[in-house]
Amino acid sequence: MRLPRRFDDELMFPPDAGAAVDPAVLAALRAWCEGDASSEPGSSLRVASIASPAGLDGAACALDGSHELSRLGRWRGLLWRLQILVRECLSAEGAPAGLPWDCGWWRDGAIAAAQVFRPRRSTLLMVRAADAAAVGALRAALDESRPHFRAPVCVLVVSTQPLASATRLLG
Repeated sequence: MRLPRRFDDELMFPPDAGAAVDPAVLAALRAWCEGDASSEPGSSLRVASIASPAGLDGAACALDGSHELSRLGRWRGLLWRLQILVRECLSAEGAPAGLPWDCGWWRDGAIAAAQVFRPRRSTLLMVRAADAAAVGALRAALDESRPHFRAPVCVLVVSTQPLASATRLLG
């Protein structure tokens, strides 16, 4: 049995838990992220772009289970988290489908953290527009780590211009 790992706060910081959920953003994000969630471990590193950060924090909190956790209350929330940890620890083939994702904003300049990144579960890494120039270096670092991934990693870049060879979400 593997011991559970923590959220990688060297690579990213969590989305704003108080943000409202935009249903259209959540639907687009969930469809894109989970569309490849069943891939073989080590094969999934996907990159997309989106024009605006509006609604991303709320959608990421819905995807990572933060909103559900706050609705459950202290004790039911603790039980829910323990059930997730047990399922993750007992899974031999990586992160089981249907579990919450790790979602967070990339810490600008955290290339060294990306080079050693090992996702504990399916991960959405969002990159702010100001950091978009570093996407090539970030992607190269994650590509280096990709053979060790046990779960899909999706990188979503906020950029007014579409990225070459990347999916464009919401227009």
